[in-house]
Amino acid sequence: MGLGVIDSPAFSLEGTVEEVFYKKGLPKVVILKTATGTVWIKLEKSLRRELAQPPKVGDRLRLEGTISDKYDGWVKQYKASHLEFVATAQPPAAKSSQFCKVLICQKSSCCRRGAKELWQELEAQQLPIALKATGCMGECKRGPAVVILPHKKRLTRAHAQQIRELVYSPEA
Repeated sequence: MGLGVIDSPAFSLEGTVEEVFYKKGLPKVVILKTATGTVWIKLEKSLRRELAQPPKVGDRLRLEGTISDKYDGWVKQYKASHLEFVATAQPPAAKSSQFCKVLICQKSSCCRRGAKELWQELEAQQLPIALKATGCMGECKRGPAVVILPHKKRLTRAHAQQIRELVYSPEA
């Protein structure tokens, strides 16, 4: 019995990008929402390097490649060797319209330094943000500690004005 090459089944999917995961500055995995569901598609290394522009959330793509079984057939892995842009997402009108998540430490040390009052003030201002309580961020003596996502900005001794400026800042 000779060893032969086993052909993997091929796929061709079209859909909208929901998320892109990067490795070393290059897109590695694209989560694509298709008419039949959501699929995780790994991009071949050669494809990652030759892309003129990386896919963005909201882009409409057509991906082609192979499907292989992983974990004794329990998982199907899609690996794309060809990517084609069908339509690109429209850039947002302004970065200020981007929805932010503000993580505020709610441990005792930060609360003594004004975390509760900061939370109440931000709620009253009705900014385009989602507030989320967190545990200790390791900045106990410089509280209240705050992280603003997706900007990945860390603040200590935070106050509402700083957060408002970062949320509406065009370069953040």
